[in-house]
Amino acid sequence: MRHFAKKITIFFAMVLLISAFAGCNTHKYAKTENSLIVSAEELKDYIGKENVVIVDMQSTDGYAAGHVEGAVNIQNADITINVPVSTMLTSARKMETLMGSKGVTNDTLVIAYDTNKMSASRLLWSLFMYGHENVKVVDGGLDAIKAAGITLTTEVPVVTETTFTTKEPSQNWLATKKDVLNQVNNPNKNVILYDVRSDAEYYTDGKIPTAIMREYINNFYSVDGTFKSVQTTKIDHLKLGIYPENEIIIFCKSSMRACPVFVQLYEAGYRNIRIYDGAMLEWSSDSTNPLEMPAGAQPPKKNDAS
Repeated sequence: MRHFAKKITIFFAMVLLISAFAGCNTHKYAKTENSLIVSAEELKDYIGKENVVIVDMQSTDGYAAGHVEGAVNIQNADITINVPVSTMLTSARKMETLMGSKGVTNDTLVIAYDTNKMSASRLLWSLFMYGHENVKVVDGGLDAIKAAGITLTTEVPVVTETTFTTKEPSQNWLATKKDVLNQVNNPNKNVILYDVRSDAEYYTDGKIPTAIMREYINNFYSVDGTFKSVQTTKIDHLKLGIYPENEIIIFCKSSMRACPVFVQLYEAGYRNIRIYDGAMLEWSSDSTNPLEMPAGAQPPKKNDAS
């Protein structure tokens, strides 16, 4: 009985906390008309549907071992280049060639899934950058797909090549080293540098001064690896002092982990969100860029920043 009463007390405390945030929240979130996130159950309705391309972001071996029926394989290396540092956004020409070879046109709905909580979101952000926003990620990735009872196949689909045309890279979703350095040197209280690396990385490699840190894995439920709800996302970020009115620059080490955070914030109604694509790899490669280290820690050597 005492245990039951304790659970009831905790429940009402959570209700009060949520109500308090909701009551005091005068922030205006954009309405997300078309969700960027699709559940594995919902994915069933898209399999085999006309003008839909499902993308499997596994390795070659993973794809060969089993994938959703009709899914084409795209990997991280296909959508990134290693200049000036690794895993930067690929060129428009390469994106056009890649997507056309996978049967994607400018009218195609792209639905991507992965096994690492990053790759599908990276593809989504890359397509956003080139003006194609008709794209979704599967919540929970391949694990959720299996749990939903979707049968996997080893059969590789026959793809009819198409024409995909990129638009000019959108500056709405991209931040540069210059943007970050300007914020460090001339802080704007409306700009948030949002570092989604781990605490361990901070203690080893330091962080960009003024950046707020919260590890990207905290944006997922630990039970099943799905994205946290919109309401929980809003509450979590209100606690951090991150509001929809802010200009938010997200990054990690290579900005792979930044991409699912981008997706989650967009889903929750944030629109002033950009990814610093060069991330800590680019920042730490220049010894003139300032680093904030934990008390007593020494800055990493330049050749340790890769």
